[in-house]
This record gives sequence, C-alpha cells and structure tokens, in this order.
Amino acid sequence: MANLRIMEWNANGLVQHQQELLAVLDTEKIDVCFISETHLTRQSYIKFRGYKVYHTIHPANTARGGSAIIVRENIIHHEEVKYETEHIQATSVCLQTKSFEITLSAIYCPPRHSIKKDQYLSFLKKQGRRFIIGGDFNAKHTQWGSRLITTKGKELLGALRQLNCEALSTGKPTYWPTDTNKIPDLIDFFIVKNISNSYLQIEEGWDMDSDHSPIILTMS
Repeated sequence: MANLRIMEWNANGLVQHQQELLAVLDTEKIDVCFISETHLTRQSYIKFRGYKVYHTIHPANTARGGSAIIVRENIIHHEEVKYETEHIQATSVCLQTKSFEITLSAIYCPPRHSIKKDQYLSFLKKQGRRFIIGGDFNAKHTQWGSRLITTKGKELLGALRQLNCEALSTGKPTYWPTDTNKIPDLIDFFIVKNISNSYLQIEEGWDMDSDHSPIILTMS
C-alpha cells in the first residue's frame, strides 16, 4: 500500500449514518475511518461491507459518546485494548507497514469533563512508540487552529509537548453548532508521534449530515 487514507468524523450517532458513510468511504477511497460520538451500546451491532469495525462505548452503556475504528478488511491489523473511561473513550488498532508498526486510535472526549495533563499523558503513553490519534477532543487551542484557548486545550498541549507529539489540523472549523448563538470552531484534529510531516497531508472532507465536518489525513 503506497498511501494510507484516514478519515476522522464525529458522526453524532453512527447507526443512522451507515449508508451515507459507506458511500463516502468508497468515493474517497478511505482505508481507515475514525469515528467520534458513535452512541453505540453493548447491545449495538454495526457492519460495513468490506471493512472490520471495532468500537468502544461510554462506560455507562448508554447511547452517548463512544468511538469506533472502521478498517478496510485487506489491511493486516489487530485490535488493541479499549480505553473506556468517563473522560476518554478510545478505540485502537495496530497496523504493520513495510517499515514499522503504527497504532491508530479514534478518540472522543466529552465536553463536560475537565481533563488534566496527567490524564492525557496516561492515555498517550498507552499508544506505543508511533501513533496517529484522531477525533473530537473538545479541547481548544490556537496552536491547532481553534479560535480561543480553553483549560483543556492548555492541558493537552502540555502533554503533547512533554511527549514530543504534534497536533495536525486543517486550521478550519470542524464543529458547526445547531445553536445560532454559538460560533463554529475547530475541535476535531489528529495527534501524531514519530511520523515526519513530510509523509502527511491533511485536507477537509465532504460535507456530511452531522454538526461536525470530516477531515482526511493521507500518509504516504
């Protein structure tokens, strides 16, 4: 495989978007898709033709939050341990490329929880030596293109700097609130460790039926 195309999208409920998403995965030739806010529970079952699906639910087992990774069937990979806490729900797989192993992780961080630097560090250290994490962090910082800086954004940036990770974004809003009093902002992005920027290209994805727009990362 010359290129790996990864799409990240906050679906705000995955079940009702299956057909739409499958069409976009096909059109955009997506190899791996990171989903935030799946709203799946232990009772949910979801299938995508030609792909394997792994998901992590909110620990309360209610239809909110959660994350999923959708991986093209012909890609050699295995699932890693789920990260299932109130403040972070992450689903990870490990891929073997010609030259190295890489962890890919889809994350969702609900807005109501404040997350400290140590909690981010604890999660990031579990992702191994080389990784790409993508999702809705609900953490804002001008460093990755948000309009403003929140406490969560400061804590996350501190953790990224300590571990020599990099945030990659389009620099454009990804969240489009239905409430007209709220201003669109950037809260969906990727975090990368030990992969040179010269191999990575990020772009905006298609406009899809959610209050978030997708982003696509191509690793060559």
